[in-house]
Amino acid sequence: MRITMNRAAMTGLIATTALLGLSPADAWASDYDEAVNGDLSGDRLAPTVLSVGVGSNRVSANSGPGDREYFSINVGSGLQLSAIVLDAFAGDDPRAFIGVQAGSVFTVDFSTQDPSSLLGYALFGPFDPGVGNDMLPLIGEGPGAIGFTGPLAAGVYTFWAQQTGAASTYTLDLQITQIPEPSVLALFACTAITLRRRAR
Repeated sequence: MRITMNRAAMTGLIATTALLGLSPADAWASDYDEAVNGDLSGDRLAPTVLSVGVGSNRVSANSGPGDREYFSINVGSGLQLSAIVLDAFAGDDPRAFIGVQAGSVFTVDFSTQDPSSLLGYALFGPFDPGVGNDMLPLIGEGPGAIGFTGPLAAGVYTFWAQQTGAASTYTLDLQITQIPEPSVLALFACTAITLRRRAR
């Protein structure tokens, strides 16, 4: 009996996942590696434009004193930036900086101490948030910034990353997900209720 219920639940979840438009082919949407693709822009008014899609979008950079990295992404309609996972970090200085603004340029000069125009910012490294962890919530909680909670909705965002201490290399995994349509969410709820009744 337990095996049959688990198979029924699994079948329902697979069907719902298909309705959400998700598939393994959506993974690894885009990668940018400075070692392969060249240095990310150091000009806040002309950031490197990165193409992103549903799934994992990895950005690998090598940063040291004076080497600022500016890049922008366009989160398409019906999509959201749901996480920025620190995929890898190596270097003697365990703290690097990342900030984000809405729009296609970064209006805040690196010398300013005023974060009020930033959507958010954070220091990141192997200890906080730690490799394998999502740092988007930390960025949204940056003191003095505009702030945000949850995923970033469709729109253009520009990021500034920098290491002011000893050089480090890091990989960020920008995870883009689809926002389910209300009708699909309702169907998912109905599927869950049906499976629960069958289990009883």
